Amino acid sequence: MNLLQIFLVISAIIILILAIDIAKKQKFNALHFLVFFWMWWWLLVFTFFPSALNSLWEFFGLQRWADLLVYSSVIFLVYFVLLLLSKHVDNKESITWLIRELAIENSDKKNIEWKEVFVIPSYNEWQVIEENIKNILKAGYKNILLINDWSSDNSRNILENFWDKIILLNHLKNRWQWASLETGFEYLRRYWKMDYVICYDADWQHSLEDLSKFYKILDNKKNIDIVFGSRFIEKTNSNIPFSRRIILKIAILFTFFLSQIHLTDTHNWYRVFRRKILNKIKITIDWMWHASEIIDIVASKKIKYRELPVDIKYTKYSLAKWQSNSNAIKIAVRFIWSKFFR
Repeated sequence: MNLLQIFLVISAIIILILAIDIAKKQKFNALHFLVFFWMWWWLLVFTFFPSALNSLWEFFGLQRWADLLVYSSVIFLVYFVLLLLSKHVDNKESITWLIRELAIENSDKKNIEWKEVFVIPSYNEWQVIEENIKNILKAGYKNILLINDWSSDNSRNILENFWDKIILLNHLKNRWQWASLETGFEYLRRYWKMDYVICYDADWQHSLEDLSKFYKILDNKKNIDIVFGSRFIEKTNSNIPFSRRIILKIAILFTFFLSQIHLTDTHNWYRVFRRKILNKIKITIDWMWHASEIIDIVASKKIKYRELPVDIKYTKYSLAKWQSNSNAIKIAVRFIWSKFFR
């Protein structure tokens, strides 16, 4: 037995020991078992019957047996990279779940019945959040559920001044807007009864005057469960920069291709829906691509929807907080991964 054979035998033994150890910990599914068994089996075959490689590479039309090993190794590496990515996503979701539960558990749990509730995710919005809350309260609305996503500025001190006027949930670690929305939704599933849930931005881009149009549809069309705001359904006063407009138009085609739903504005986060569909809308995709997931849920669960024109105000403040347009590519890739490979 030469040195290469000794190395292969030792490798096969190590793989077998690892497989047995993982199986004892009950972290071994059928696919993992097949992969480990396949690797272990061929290591032994190639060790003691190296001539088998000749027949095998000829079967695949290769000129050298080493080519077959290289290609096989690449396939296994890709598999393990995807496996590690999946584990990474699972770990992030577990952390988010823990942070969500702590935020809800440490909040003032109130059972309130009212017509509507504003769900506002907020991260480092101290410059505008106070006036935004005052504006909502001044308009006569009673219920604001605000999720402070571990802001590093003066937001928490400002928000605590409204302790008797809003419900405040505090994340112990920044988890982005998707997680903040889902934290708010989970809180509502447990404690609140209302007719409508309003997704509202903390940076004051949305207009309260548009809410009457949302209510007109939902009050008169009982079969409609969710209304999306749109900057493109007709001419509005939204001052959208040209580059942003192009990206949003591409997003419309992307969403139609993957989710088979036609919307004129797929990443407008101003939306109102009935409380009863909260159990159907559970956000799992992180960062900015949760908007695509919500639309995909609406399409897959055949939730009745409608669009209406809204005014979105872009200010120097909101534009300074923008993510770059290149992130649109990341959003697309992440959504495809979550939709087809998880």
